[in-house]
Amino acid sequence: MLKRKNYWLLFAILLLSLTSLSPSMELSTNNDPHPMKKPQSQSTNPSSGKEGTIDSLRITVSLNSEEFSELELLSNRYTLESGVKVILSNIDSENADEVLKHDLTIGDSPDIVMADGRSILDWATRGYLLPVDVYQSIPGTAPLTQLIPWMQWNGYNWGVPLDIDPYILVYSPQRLAELGFTTLPRNLEQWNTLLQNVLKEQGKYLLAMDTRNPYGLSAVMESMNSSLLSDNQEVMNWTQNARSYFYLTSRYNKDVWDMIQSGSIAVAALPLSEWKKHGNSSLVAEAPLTASNGKGLESYYSRSFALPAQSQSPKEAVNWLTFITSEDSQMDWLENTGSLPALDILYRSEHDFKYKLPFGVELLLTEETAPEVEFQGGWSKLVEAVSLLLTGKIDAAGYKDFIKEGLE
Repeated sequence: MLKRKNYWLLFAILLLSLTSLSPSMELSTNNDPHPMKKPQSQSTNPSSGKEGTIDSLRITVSLNSEEFSELELLSNRYTLESGVKVILSNIDSENADEVLKHDLTIGDSPDIVMADGRSILDWATRGYLLPVDVYQSIPGTAPLTQLIPWMQWNGYNWGVPLDIDPYILVYSPQRLAELGFTTLPRNLEQWNTLLQNVLKEQGKYLLAMDTRNPYGLSAVMESMNSSLLSDNQEVMNWTQNARSYFYLTSRYNKDVWDMIQSGSIAVAALPLSEWKKHGNSSLVAEAPLTASNGKGLESYYSRSFALPAQSQSPKEAVNWLTFITSEDSQMDWLENTGSLPALDILYRSEHDFKYKLPFGVELLLTEETAPEVEFQGGWSKLVEAVSLLLTGKIDAAGYKDFIKEGLE
């Protein structure tokens, strides 16, 4: 009898143990205790990411010290209004692209990243970003019309522009006069004549530009009424022949300014922000195009914010973007950093845009809403093609093949 009772006791204990297990438990066959999250799969209705009340946002940017301080002040205001702490990380501008790629592909990315505006669609189509308008309409007021095509894909907006930095052509009128010119060349024939005059001197350069991005070369091509994607073989052949007389450097190289001043460099293709820092009354800066050309600026560098697909708090991130790109914040950005804001309304007559520019404000207000041709290879491929051409690793024919492949 005692033995039978023991059997029932053991059976009861076993039954209790089995029923106490959670029915929702699943057996994981993944040997990696911290698996990396995959980029979102792009579909008609993309994922909206994680939502919920949060205490902080992590944001990676690439700004100079003055700009970073201003962004900290704006973010502190946001924290006072929202109670959300903003953790800003600033990376070196020269390494920004590499860090961005890393941030977008690791398992623990920031909530917001800053990128070259032309890179936004590259990352969106690869599945590394979230669309900002899933959470609300486009943050802030309407951006400059020319920026819109670089933010939209698949019916969504994938970036929020912060500011713009058009590339301009800088020269010394005295040096150009020595080379037989009273004004900047405005077509291929004039550029070729300037090149021939430079060739008569030893150790002199025709042009200075950065190989890390295509904006400098684009500015020169625009002054010839051409473009990076143009099928103008004459312009490309000229570029191939002239590149030995290009001074290839970083856009942040201060030595370039001394070289322009001394006459070592005839013309430099530089961002407007660098002209504001280092330009003087003995030099002249011009936009490569005028509004009457009707093509807008291809040499139009812009910085934009984007949401990584792994953002932990995309809804709150968009709230921060709304605050930072509001009209008031953009005016503060302009007044305290000198960087041109990306909002269309700030350049309209009712705001009496009083900041001196080396071109008419109307050039920024062109109604061009889409590029003439779409480069399917992506912005990163175009950057690569220009770099290879400028450094002599491909010739004009190779560049044409590279571009043709991207346009097919």
